Amino acid sequence: MDEIITRWATDLTKYQKEFKEQAEKVAEWDRMLVVNSGKVQKIFGNTVDAERATQEVERQLASVEGQQEELNAWLDRYEREVDEMLSKQVGPGETLQGPDQERERTYKLAEKLSERLDEMGKDLGSMIEEINNASSTLSKTNKTDEPISQIARILNSHLSQLQMIDQGTAELQAKVSAAQKAGQSLGSRLGGYGQNGGNIGVGGSAADDFYRSYMGRR
Repeated sequence: MDEIITRWATDLTKYQKEFKEQAEKVAEWDRMLVVNSGKVQKIFGNTVDAERATQEVERQLASVEGQQEELNAWLDRYEREVDEMLSKQVGPGETLQGPDQERERTYKLAEKLSERLDEMGKDLGSMIEEINNASSTLSKTNKTDEPISQIARILNSHLSQLQMIDQGTAELQAKVSAAQKAGQSLGSRLGGYGQNGGNIGVGGSAADDFYRSYMGRR
């Protein structure tokens, strides 16, 4: 009987030790599950934010495309106005027809176009700043195969395209400003000729400057 009790006591001590070791392992696994669960929730939240940022970028890109179409329409109209003005005012052997009215229409159109370019520049600047903030938040991970990293690369590509659009807008605005200055110079020269009753030819220096500026932007 004593041997049986001694053996049971020995086995009980052994099993208690094994149970304690297993319990410690289970507790460690539980802590790891809690930590990993927090990480998964954080990644999920970042993914949701990235999806929202991507949708916002797509919406703003669609807005930029619409503004580009509107800008192209204004430029086409501006070109038609300039073509009509040149055909009426600097045609060979023709005198000036309604110079004040034509200059006023051209100046107003150029001012509207310049204002629109300024608005687009501000919108692009705000959009680029938002994309930079989103890209900075998303680029904290170093794994290139994660969805967040892929979205960050897409945002960087969108940012490069927007910077190209911004650069093109600045160039267009510079050309419009040059055309406005040339138009003012031409208007002053044509006004002087109109008062003197002279004819307007393509060879005038102010007309040449305006014509070169206009043809340069085309």
